[in-house]
Amino acid sequence: MKNILILILTLTVSFATSQITTRTIEVKAGQMEKFIEMAGKKTKKFNNEEGAARFWTYEILTGSDAGKIWRMRGSNAEYMDNWDSNSEESKYWQKNVGPYIANGSVNGMYMWNYVGEMSHNVDSEGQNHVMALVYKFKDSGEQDFWRFRERIVAARKAMDTQPKGSMHSIICTSGCNGNTALILFEYESYSDQQNYNQEMLPKMIEKYNELYGNDAYEQDGSKVDKALVENGRGRLHLRFIPEASSN
Repeated sequence: MKNILILILTLTVSFATSQITTRTIEVKAGQMEKFIEMAGKKTKKFNNEEGAARFWTYEILTGSDAGKIWRMRGSNAEYMDNWDSNSEESKYWQKNVGPYIANGSVNGMYMWNYVGEMSHNVDSEGQNHVMALVYKFKDSGEQDFWRFRERIVAARKAMDTQPKGSMHSIICTSGCNGNTALILFEYESYSDQQNYNQEMLPKMIEKYNELYGNDAYEQDGSKVDKALVENGRGRLHLRFIPEASSN
């Protein structure tokens, strides 16, 4: 799962329809606070205006990249076509943020699409703890995989009490090996995630079976298991850093 991260916390229509790119950054030892401060100044200066690229910044908490920064950009195709490494924005990053990056270690460039119909957006204020489920599925398993995600969205929306955090579905379009999707769940904390699993998840499964038939959740989940490639399932946790992200 190394370097295939994308996390979205607060989505707008413009972001959901933009081209998403991600990269992983290794910060020098002891310089994380300074990196966040300077990355935040750059982002607030260049990436809050209408039409500008938007950035979201996260700390990776688990996995082989734990302790690194994951940085996500949402922009239109014109921005990407006209990107200039000698632009004022780029030079500002190189001068003010670059010194806190370990050996210039900015790794990976992946492109993603947001799958809106397989996502469930709610008011996610304060939901800065994110769990990402990583899936790699066979071409032949695409229908079963997305049917399950679509039905989960419908079940969540039909619940009497809505989850506090959103659930986002992302599909990799370039840079990944095979069909790679991320399902991103937002929580307040590890404890909040645990409470959701104990209290809300059983209610969602009950609603799923109410909508699609007895044991439908288990049956559809089994089809997803068969749709995945070998070792095609993973899990990561991240922390959203609003002070180094676009407003």
